[in-house]
Amino acid sequence: MDVHMIVPHGIDDPSRPSGGNTYDRRVCDGLAALGWTVHVHAVRDAAAIARVPDGAVVLIDGLLASPAPAALVPHARRLRQVVLMHMPLGDDDERRVLEAATAVVTTSHWTRHRLRELYGLPAERVHVAAPGVDPAGRAAGTAGGGALLCVAAVTPGKGHDVLVDALATVGDLPWRCTCVGSLDRDAAFA
Repeated sequence: MDVHMIVPHGIDDPSRPSGGNTYDRRVCDGLAALGWTVHVHAVRDAAAIARVPDGAVVLIDGLLASPAPAALVPHARRLRQVVLMHMPLGDDDERRVLEAATAVVTTSHWTRHRLRELYGLPAERVHVAAPGVDPAGRAAGTAGGGALLCVAAVTPGKGHDVLVDALATVGDLPWRCTCVGSLDRDAAFA
């Protein structure tokens, strides 16, 4: 069976690591291991869906799908669109895309619940495929618990502004927060 996977451009760029990209790559690899023929389309926008043949199954990363109802909704009848949602945005564009999709796959039960709550999506169309983890040793903590780590691209959706506001309220305590992530995804916000 064939599946077309529409993923963000740079999915395999080692200078831009992303949990979402790792998840997408592992979905591609997992489907291939199960015998599927996976056609990966690494693109900057969802308009690439116009080149997918009629009747195809298409998995679309939510970062590309959510803001693109104009590109996706017109193809909903000719393709079996499945949106891979890592993080809900909660806006009307996303609602239109998800309502038109054949199915939605989320990375957590919380995200599934939130999407159903936001958009009233039928339970049988929203599924969870939780990401796995690579085995690793236990990280060494600090004696006082004052070393914090935030790993995420610095974008509004990741909540660095909320984190900074919260940490400002405990400025009298001995803590240090290291933020690790891309600064160029939304340079103005960063």
